[in-house]
Amino acid sequence: MRIFELGRSALHAQSSLMQQMAIRLGRQAAFLVVAAVFGFFALVSGHGLLWALFLFTFHWGPVSAAFAVFALDLLVALICVLFGRRSYLTTAEVDARIARNRCMTQMKESVTMAAVTATVASSLGRHGTRKVWDVVRRKKN
Repeated sequence: MRIFELGRSALHAQSSLMQQMAIRLGRQAAFLVVAAVFGFFALVSGHGLLWALFLFTFHWGPVSAAFAVFALDLLVALICVLFGRRSYLTTAEVDARIARNRCMTQMKESVTMAAVTATVASSLGRHGTRKVWDVVRRKKN
């Protein structure tokens, strides 16, 4: 009976772990999607403005103004990717992993103990116990 309880506990810990991982990965994907959308709109709306700003305000040439806009786009995209790729384990996820591993270890120990008990209690075990008992009685006499 204990084996089934430990198995149920291990499955519960695994489901909790999967839920925490899904939440973490969903949050990460949402940040990446938002970064992509804002990056696209920033590129569309800001390119003309930045190019005109660099061209007329700073008196750069058309090529250097376009290069400056491209460099700023790359910088913003890199920052968004770095924020989107950031992934930290939550304490709930770590606790679920620890509980799952502990339950699996206890379940393996229980299965081993059940196998040893079944061997001793089986006909081979009874026969072996009888033989050992006969040897012990002979030594006493």
